[in-house]
Amino acid sequence: MAFIGNIVGAYAAQQIGEYNAQLYNQQAAYADAKAKQQRTAYNQLDRPRLVNQQQRDYSEFFVSRMLTGAEFSGTAFDAALDFEVNQALDLSIADYNESIEYDEAINQSLLLKSRAEGERYRGQLTAGVQLAKAGGSLLGDLNY
Repeated sequence: MAFIGNIVGAYAAQQIGEYNAQLYNQQAAYADAKAKQQRTAYNQLDRPRLVNQQQRDYSEFFVSRMLTGAEFSGTAFDAALDFEVNQALDLSIADYNESIEYDEAINQSLLLKSRAEGERYRGQLTAGVQLAKAGGSLLGDLNY
C-alpha cells in the first residue's frame, strides 16, 4: 500500500513544481515590466530634464560671457566649446548608466525565468522518482 503514498507524493511534487514555476515567472514578468518602466521614465522624464538643464546652464554661461563685453572668440570660444563637450559627456554618462541598469534588470528577469524552468523540472523529476517508487513498491507487493 506504500505505492499510494508515492503516487500522491508524485502528484504533490509536480504541483509544487508548477506553483514555484508560476511564482518565478510572475516575478520575472514584474522585473521585466519594472525595467521597461524605468527606461520609459528615463527617456520621457529624466533625460529631457537633463537636456533642458544643460541648455539653461549653457545659456547662462553664454550670457555671462557676452556681458563681459569681450569678443566671443579665442579663450571665450574655447571655454564655451569645453562647456558643451562636458555637457555632452554628462549626457553620455547618464545614457550609459541607464543602459547598464536596464540590462541588469532584464538579466534579473531572465534569471528568474530560468529558475522557474528549474523548479518545473525539479517537480517533474521528483514526480518521476515517486512514480518509479510506486511502481517498485507495487511490484514488490505482488511478489509476496
